[in-house]
Amino acid sequence: MVETFSRMTNEKIADQNRAMMEMSTPVTTIWQGILLLPLVGIIDSRRAQDLMTAMLAKIAETRSKIFILDISGVAVVDTAVANHLIKITKATRLMGCECTLSGISPAIAQTVVELGIDVGEVRTTATLRDALEDAFRRTGVELQTRPAPSR
Repeated sequence: MVETFSRMTNEKIADQNRAMMEMSTPVTTIWQGILLLPLVGIIDSRRAQDLMTAMLAKIAETRSKIFILDISGVAVVDTAVANHLIKITKATRLMGCECTLSGISPAIAQTVVELGIDVGEVRTTATLRDALEDAFRRTGVELQTRPAPSR
């Protein structure tokens, strides 16, 4: 009976961990060929690895050409996480998808530079809006603004 209870408890914990991972990596198609993953909170090496797995799976599934990784909700990154972010951009490129890191805060930019991490060909934008405008432009989507209706 103890073994059965232990097994059932472990299965429940595993199910909860899977559900938490899915909620913490909400990769979303925002337009044909464009994916978005907004990150909020603390990113550690384990979560960064989970992000890469989820991103690559979604890229393979949708055959998207542009991936926006928005980190405006992330306050700080350490060396390991910054390196993971660079690896994520390289892995997406290997799958034929261009990754843009958006929402780079001044603190994160300074940290990355001070750590001496080579950002090389990593595409970055200061805001999610800039990343979206760039993604639409690169996919040939033309946005038009309409005048506000008069009252």
